[in-house]
Amino acid sequence: MERWSIHESAKIYNLDNWGADLFSINKKGNVCVHPSSNSKNSIDLRGLVDDLIKRKIKPPILLRFMDVLQGRIASINRVFRNAITENEYPAKYQTFYPIKVNQQRQVVEAIANFGKRHNIGLEVGSKPELVAGIAISTGQNLPILCNGYKDAEYIETVLYATKVGYDITIVVEKLFELEKIITLAKKTGIMPKLGIRVKLSSKGTGKWATSGGEDAKFGLRMAEIMAAIKMLDEEGMLPCVTLLHSHIGSQITKIDKIKSALIEAARIYAELRKLGVNIQYLDIGGGLGVDYDGSKSSYFSSVNYTVEEYANDVIYQVKNICDEAGVDCPNIISESGRATVAHYSVLVTNVLDTNTQNLMPDYEELLEDMEKPAPTVKKLLDIYRSIDRYSLREDYHDTMQLINEAVSLFNLGYLTLQDRAIAEWLYSKILKKINGIVEKIKPIPEELQNFQLSLRQTYFANFSLFQSIPDSWAIDQLFPIMPLQRLGQRPDVMASIADITCDSDGEITSFVGENGRSKFLPLHKIKKGDDYYIGFFLIGAYQEILGDLHNLFGDTNAVHITFNKKTGYQIDTVINGDATWETLKYVQYKGPEILKHVRNNLEKQVAGRKVTIEESSHFIELLDKTLLGYTYLGE
Repeated sequence: MERWSIHESAKIYNLDNWGADLFSINKKGNVCVHPSSNSKNSIDLRGLVDDLIKRKIKPPILLRFMDVLQGRIASINRVFRNAITENEYPAKYQTFYPIKVNQQRQVVEAIANFGKRHNIGLEVGSKPELVAGIAISTGQNLPILCNGYKDAEYIETVLYATKVGYDITIVVEKLFELEKIITLAKKTGIMPKLGIRVKLSSKGTGKWATSGGEDAKFGLRMAEIMAAIKMLDEEGMLPCVTLLHSHIGSQITKIDKIKSALIEAARIYAELRKLGVNIQYLDIGGGLGVDYDGSKSSYFSSVNYTVEEYANDVIYQVKNICDEAGVDCPNIISESGRATVAHYSVLVTNVLDTNTQNLMPDYEELLEDMEKPAPTVKKLLDIYRSIDRYSLREDYHDTMQLINEAVSLFNLGYLTLQDRAIAEWLYSKILKKINGIVEKIKPIPEELQNFQLSLRQTYFANFSLFQSIPDSWAIDQLFPIMPLQRLGQRPDVMASIADITCDSDGEITSFVGENGRSKFLPLHKIKKGDDYYIGFFLIGAYQEILGDLHNLFGDTNAVHITFNKKTGYQIDTVINGDATWETLKYVQYKGPEILKHVRNNLEKQVAGRKVTIEESSHFIELLDKTLLGYTYLGE
């Protein structure tokens, strides 16, 4: 057998590049997670999953590593502190977490607790998020920024929250919002803290480029900003404005786009200061990207810069323009939600089955016994027996022609079902043989580079793509995926990953590979009786909250884990995934009513002697068990 090492596995999954020094492969050939970058401590993910299953926690399981979350918060703040020191910046930096990125209470609470030493704040964008923010902030004095559209109720809630001691800033998105704020402030006698969101001409890149630019959904144009200043000055409320906000999009892939936006936003800040607006904070919004594929490029699943470069550019550009304009430097705020939470969670699930040929009949003996195979079958058999690297191109082209011919002849009635089955079997055997030869040829002939797609096998995994990784389906977002075990062995299958929904779109066919995006995920042949687990990485941002109920598959089991030097890890929290009755409730079905309705029908069936009492009781028991059970598949 060809030798293989964990280093080669790390290479084909590009682990060392997207893993941010938080993930590695141990000597057992299992994936490990580290509490922080380059930490020697680690948790064996395969071992962890085995332990969780012993605790009756079934896959799919969302693993939330709270130390990783804490480390990301600390890391972002550290690089900004360093940039401030290096550039002799005279003001401060502050992180605000936009809770829309992941609103799960336990996650937001953890961020609030971890972020105390960094004076972290919360950004909210709706009335429900405002209530959540107030709940989290209570007793912790966390500052809150309010973005998004606001009605009178929203504004009045903020005003009275301010009155009772909460530190909340309302960001004005539209002039009509400002009119409401002024009216309610005069009515209540409560002066709010205000920010103004500017609509920059600068735009980001990738999927969210339209978040910025002159056609952006939110923000005030320059003329509107001047109008806002006049309105506030006339009402004696201009001193309420303490913050300037800008945002050019999420997952900005190019650093030059960030620089352009920073320069424009800093210029506007400087000009407003010259006009007498006492702005203390410059909020540069979100956009700090995550390198999902490890390519360190401007591709939309990557970024061509580091966090360190981002922080240095922010501080340098703002200071340079403020010094040039002769105004005080502002305190800097960023809303880097994706970069904060993406790495901390991993979805782990089991492979249920494959569409491999393991259960297919072997036609070898049948072919030997056949006196006169069909001509098409005979030609395929001859190719299979004689193929070598010197006849590769010709044999490949002939094989493609012959398998198409077999289908046509079958449809015309000249080929039996068995003949067609044998032809398909030979076709598969030939492609595998070609692949074995192609893998040893450098460079691979152009016409043979894509043929491997025909060899791709489907691995069926116990999860819902639409619930757990919706961006993979919706916007073709690339997430790292790899097996958790056997990484000291060479993977021998080129696979796609299909979920358990009944939707044909529930399949992943694009993967992070050694040389960029790949149409295959290298996996191992499933051994009978062995569990085989795969992990979906960097899914902490948006995926946990955007998931839908396709086929009524609900939230997965979630486990919060922290590192423990004595035992390796400690389970802090277990959050049970949705039971069937819970997902049914979302769509207005009630479990007790379902059981009552079915039971009444069964009694009629029993009375008519169509079923026995025992059969009726067993069916009700099964239905009740299903209602109470996990929406995902068991053994």
